[in-house]
This record gives sequence, structure tokens and C-alpha cells, in this order.
Amino acid sequence: MREAYVRVLEQDEFDQWDTLIAGSEQGTIFHTSDWLQHNAPLPDQSVVILGCYEDGELIGGCPLFLPKPYNLLKIASSTPVLTPYGGMVIANIESTKRRERELHSNKVIAAIREHIVRKRFDHVDLVNSPGLQDIRAFTQNGWDSKVYYTYTLPIGGDVFDCISKNARRSIRKAQKLGVSAARHFDTEMYWDLTVKTFEKHNSHPPFSKEHLVNMLDMIQDRGLGDMWVARTSSGEIAAAEVVLRDSRTVHRWSAASSEDHMYSGAISLLLSEIFDDAKDREYASINLMAGNIAHLSAFIASFNPELVPYYGVEYHGLKYKILRDLKMKLAR
Repeated sequence: MREAYVRVLEQDEFDQWDTLIAGSEQGTIFHTSDWLQHNAPLPDQSVVILGCYEDGELIGGCPLFLPKPYNLLKIASSTPVLTPYGGMVIANIESTKRRERELHSNKVIAAIREHIVRKRFDHVDLVNSPGLQDIRAFTQNGWDSKVYYTYTLPIGGDVFDCISKNARRSIRKAQKLGVSAARHFDTEMYWDLTVKTFEKHNSHPPFSKEHLVNMLDMIQDRGLGDMWVARTSSGEIAAAEVVLRDSRTVHRWSAASSEDHMYSGAISLLLSEIFDDAKDREYASINLMAGNIAHLSAFIASFNPELVPYYGVEYHGLKYKILRDLKMKLAR
């Protein structure tokens, strides 16, 4: 087996990285260099992209977000705010043999693992995309694991016929009330609606207005997705959603709604319009997210989607383990 090695990519190599993302089963919009760079600066963190090479060819990699400066521990994560997952990306190989594909994947993961140990990280938390279903190369080498969930809705056929009666009833209710849905980008409106959405649950957004607006501006400027808005017959904003598109699927990235119009069916109508738009763009499915929060899952499940797992893995260095154990003892 040829030896793979890992190094940090330079900025002028990001085009190669984006090409890898576009062709990899694990690659998503959340791995792209644009997304990574726009997520890095605001919360006092930096991003590095670890590239795995073999014979000079980029065959995989993993972005890491690093706090700046480090405190007592040297830590890294694959998922900053407003990013559901990231983690490992592995180049596809032309082979129908499972053994060859596993060897290729394990080679990339082993190289990244060894680099993390060599650089003396104390704690690394990777949340991988649904495209990485085999994490044994981590768990069999001492990494802890965690399972997450997302919902994926196939949209190849007649979606309306496949969703539940409750969802259909909500859509019809919104139509009777004169609710309308259309694409409309308004960052100020979206921030205000987001704040109100969190206030319904007695909480605050886990990100700043500046950071959200920065991401929304990037999405609009780069043509990465759309903002959809549902309005009542009198023009009041009832709900809004931001969807992202990459080469494989549409992602329901962010959603907000007005408490005043919670029972109008506006959200269901809005989603049905988003489904139709994705279908018109010839996407086979849409990633609805919402699999990890109970009250969101209950609503999204009414559209009869498929539940899809994705996996996180965590590395704990010796210093981290000592401090963690000490904290647990002090808490008793």
C-alpha cells in the first residue's frame, strides 16, 4: 500500500479542495472553501483544511476550526455555528469491490488520525456528513462515537400524495387563508424573525446578527441558495426558510416563524413550494434536517421523510482525559 501523508492546504489550493468536494460522497456545501472561510473569522476562530495526499494527488481531507488563541487545551472542531456537519471527505475510487473501497477510506482516515495525534491535539470533535456511514477506522482506534439524525425526503414522484394527512390538511388550510409563498431575500427581516423564534422557547440565537447576516450575504452573492417567505393575505410575514443547494441535494439550512401565525399552515405551505422548486431543478431529494430536536422532528416527520443517521467521532488526548476526570470528581 502506498503511503499517504497529510498537510495543511494553502489558499491557492482551495480550488483543488472544492473539486474534491464536488466528486466525493461525503462532500457537501458545508465542506466548500467559501463556506469554511466565511464561518471562520467571526467567532474568534480560524480554519485549516487538512489535505491527505498520495503520490502528490489530493485523495481526502478534513477541515478543522481552531479557537484563537488556544487556552489550556489545544482543541478543534469540524462544526462551527450554523453548520450541521463537516468532517471527513474521501475521494471516490472506481472499484466495485467493497474491500478496495474500505482500504482506500481507511487509509485516508488513518492518515488524518495520525496527523491529529502528531500535532498533539487534546480534543478533536468531528461531526461527519451522512455520506460517511463507516466510522470503524475511528472507533476501532480509541475514538468515541455519537449518532445524529437528519430527515431526507425523496421528491422524484408526487410529494403531495406521499405526505401525511395532517401535512396535506395544513397546506390546504394555508391556501384557504390566502397564505402565499415566494422567494425573497431580506436579511434584516430574517434576523428579527429568528430572534422571535428563539424567544418562543425562552432562548437566544447561539450566533450573532453579524454572523448570520454575513452568511446570508454570502449565500445570496454566491448563488448558493434562496430565502423563501410565507405571507398572510394581509402581507404579514408568517414564516421564512433558507435553503442551500450543492451538486447532490437541497439542504433546509435555517427556518424561522411568527408565533402569531403558528397555526395558519404557513410553514407547511412554504415547504411544499420549496419541494416543488427543488423538483423543478431536477433534484432527487431534499435534506430537511431537524432530526435531533424533538419538537422539530415531530413536525418534519409529518412529511413522511426517511430518517438518515450521521456520525460524530471524538478524540481525547491524555491532558483532556485528566482534566475531564478531575472535573467529574469535583462535581460529585
